[in-house]
This record gives sequence, C-alpha cells and structure tokens, in this order.
Amino acid sequence: MAKKEKKEDLAEELAKAFARWEYLKEYGGSDPFYADGTNMNLERNHIMYYKGKMLEEYGMDHEKYPEIFYRELPPEVSQNYMARAGEIKDGAVQALECYISDPGFRYLLANRDMLTEKEAKQISLNNVLGYASGLAKAIKNGDLITMRRHAGRPEGYLESFARCATKMMEIIDEKKKEPDQVQENVQLSLFQFGMETGRCR
Repeated sequence: MAKKEKKEDLAEELAKAFARWEYLKEYGGSDPFYADGTNMNLERNHIMYYKGKMLEEYGMDHEKYPEIFYRELPPEVSQNYMARAGEIKDGAVQALECYISDPGFRYLLANRDMLTEKEAKQISLNNVLGYASGLAKAIKNGDLITMRRHAGRPEGYLESFARCATKMMEIIDEKKKEPDQVQENVQLSLFQFGMETGRCR
C-alpha cells in the first residue's frame, strides 16, 4: 500500500512541477534574488527528476505510467527571463515616485546633515535612503529583480521612511533643535534620479 501511495505522489509532484513552471512563465514569481528564468529551469529539473523516478518505479510496465508522464518536457529558458517585465518596470517607476514624494523620505533627505555619522548609523539612515537610490539605479540599469521587490508594494518601504524619520526627529529634539528650524525646501524630482516624472498611485 505504501508503495502505491509513493507512485501516486510522484504523479502529483510531477503535475505540480509542470503547473509551477507554467505559472512562472505567465505570471512570474516573487523571488527577491533570482529571475523567473532561473526558477523555471529549476522546475524543469524537478520535472526531469520525477520522470526519472517514475522510470525507476514502473520500468517497462507502460500501463502504470500516469498521463502526465507523457507531457512534453518544457524548454530550458534564459536564466534572466522575467515575466511581465513591462508591468514590473511601470510599477517600479510609480514606487520610486511614491518614495521621493513621501514626507518621511523628504524629511530624512533634508535633515541628514543634522546627524553625526554615528547617529546616522544608529537609525540605519543610509540604508533607508538607499531604498530609493537603489531602486532608481535598478530602473536605470534594467534590474527587474530589484524592481520587482518594490513594484506594486511600496508600503513597507514607506513605513521604513516613517520609522526612520521619527527616530531622526527624536535625535534632533535631544540636540535642542526643532525640526522646523532645518532646511525644508529640498528640490526633489524624478529627474534627479535619472527618471521621468510620473504619478504615484
């Protein structure tokens, strides 16, 4: 009985691998470090693995092979392939515009010189500001993997700006300098980031 269940599991896992490959091809994934093509080829390897296990299990008894076994092996694709590339880039541009128009981000950029290097490191200021500059660089260089981390979901990054800005205000208050005494007229635009001006959703 256990052996029968094992064979049925192979067919199920093979079907899942095919489904994951197709999904990645059409919709893409959410891997923060690897392109869809890399994960598609990984699923292709899984498909070959499960087919190989079936050959070991069933041998020449062709009646035992499930229909999914005869499905054609998907082609190997470029490791850099990304589904919905245009949609990702559009979303990344909108996210960047959200960032540089965000009050928290603007406050951080305007008052960064008010902090010592130690204080800036304490609140991870450069890392937080780097979310925007890093995204701008990714858009300029066509780095879709980085762009995908921001496209359509800028909220987490906006929250980071707000938290960091609150910490900065506390430090400035401790230094007996009111936030409204520092420079507020900072000219920011997507042009400074090498981008065209768009609209934040």
